[in-house]
Amino acid sequence: MLVDWCDPATMLLEQDYLGSTPAVLQRLSQGARAYSAWWNVNAHNRLSFAAGNELILTIDAFGPGRPEDHAGIDQWPELQAMTDFFVDFEERDQHYDWQAAMLAVIDQTTGARLTGEWLKRPHPYITVRMPDAAH
Repeated sequence: MLVDWCDPATMLLEQDYLGSTPAVLQRLSQGARAYSAWWNVNAHNRLSFAAGNELILTIDAFGPGRPEDHAGIDQWPELQAMTDFFVDFEERDQHYDWQAAMLAVIDQTTGARLTGEWLKRPHPYITVRMPDAAH
């Protein structure tokens, strides 16, 4: 797991799904706000937001439906304002990138900017054993 700061945000990056689970997001959001963008090669995905030790919202970014279908969306106004995020799959432009949209809304919400320069820098990391991470 990579741990670093990016502008005003603490960034945790991993190559698995653990950081997207409700238990982990709830713990990360103790006294803070936590955002997660996760997907795999089969397009299974989750865009999540937690605050105050509570999972507020989880959305499938590949087929998100309508904003009003999601309880808690009013607590994430930046996502609610991304009208192209909620366009039906069949109506999307061929260049629409749902993974980029997930990262863009987190970028817009937090002010953290994942620039090419940031990505090229060395970052501290830790190794976490799976049983320890969710408890």
